[in-house]
Parts: sequence; C-alpha cells; structure tokens
Amino acid sequence: MGLQLERPLVFFDLETTGTSIVNDRIVQIGAIKLFPDGRTEVKNRLVNPQMPIPEGASAVHGIYDKDVVNEPKFRQLAKAFYGWLKDSDLAGYNSDNFDIPMLAEEFARAGIEYPTPDTHFVDVIKLERYVNSHKLGDTYQRYTGEELLDAHDAIADIEATKTILEKQLEKHDELPITVKELEALFVEEGKERVDFAGKIYRHEGELYWNFGKLRDQPIRADKGYADWVLRGEFSENTKKFVRAVFEG
Repeated sequence: MGLQLERPLVFFDLETTGTSIVNDRIVQIGAIKLFPDGRTEVKNRLVNPQMPIPEGASAVHGIYDKDVVNEPKFRQLAKAFYGWLKDSDLAGYNSDNFDIPMLAEEFARAGIEYPTPDTHFVDVIKLERYVNSHKLGDTYQRYTGEELLDAHDAIADIEATKTILEKQLEKHDELPITVKELEALFVEEGKERVDFAGKIYRHEGELYWNFGKLRDQPIRADKGYADWVLRGEFSENTKKFVRAVFEG
C-alpha cells in the first residue's frame, strides 16, 4: 500500500560547506514536493554560503567556490522558500540529525522560524534501520536492483530517498502509511520532541536534556551545564528553549 498524504510532503537534501550546524552553511538545496494527488514539484538551487567551501566538502559534493559566487544568499531565498515549504511535512535521509537542524538554523539567521510547530518529519534512514540497516547507495540498490548514480548530488540523492520510501511501504505491510504515524515510530514514549536537533525533550511539562552526561535530567537542575550549551556550538533553535527555561 502506498503512502497516504493529508498534505504535501517535501523530500529534501542539503549540500553544505561542512558538518557543523552552527558554523557551516548551505551550498545547494534540492527538494521534491509530493502532493496528495500524486503531483510533484522540484526545486534545485545553488546558494552562495558567504564563506569559502573547504576542499574536502567540494570533493564530496562537487560544488566549488566558482560555482556559487554569483548565486543568491540564503537570506535572499528564505521568504519565497518558506512560502513553498510552510504547509508541508518534511522527509529526507538522515534529515533529523543534520538537514532539518541545518535548515532551521539558516532560516533563523534570516529571521524566520521554520519548521513550523505543525510540521511532521520522516527520516527515511530511520525507517530503513527499522527494517534493515545500510547506506543510501546500498539501500537504493537493494530496493531497485540498480546502482545509485551521481551520489551526493542533492537532486539525485533525494530522488533516491523518495524511491526508497515508496519501496519500503510496498514491501513492508507492517509500516504505517501516514506521515504522522511514520514519525511516531521513533518518538520514545513520554518524550515529546522540542528542538529540531533533538537535544531536548518535554515530559509532563518539564524540559529535559536528551544527550550528554545530563541526559534525562531536567534542564533547570544545572544552570552551569545550560550556560555551557548556550556558549557552545549548538543551534540557535536549541538555545532558544534553554533560555526560555531560565527566563520563565
């Protein structure tokens, strides 16, 4: 049985200058919007990161400084991109851990809060680990019998991600078929997701750490640890909730 959508689902992938959500920037956005009636819209946009692209990053995704020097900055794209995304749910490959918090951080720098509170998320790698466990190329080949070409090109990667989700639902009848139910597979009981990076969760109205030495401890219990997070390389979205604990 295929995926049932109540509203559009945007499969997206980001290529970046590196892996730091705080210090690195987006250089390419690839997105496919799948509508409930089966229609699709594709966006593929290079972005000027306003910083040099390290050689190591360019070696992975093939995007160099010369390719983006005349492209728009994310801030120039943010309003229109937000309008395209805001009524949709999001899907990606390892998107919960990287692409979603990276996208949220770029929007925050542009003065826009996104994703919105009603956005639901499907991370296809988590679904794959639910039924198997492999990298994108291996997973794609297992489900389609074909080799994934142009890996690390944003559109190629999210085309593969979209195909894998469709194949997962066809093959595994035990999987739910709505975005909300797919997201719920990976939400621990009693742990309501708070920030996009997954560093904080809410339980019975209290905010708790979801990582590190104070994992499962209330944030308000150790202000020194909270101050360390506020000074560190954590996303602005995460810091916003930490500040709110102590500001009432």
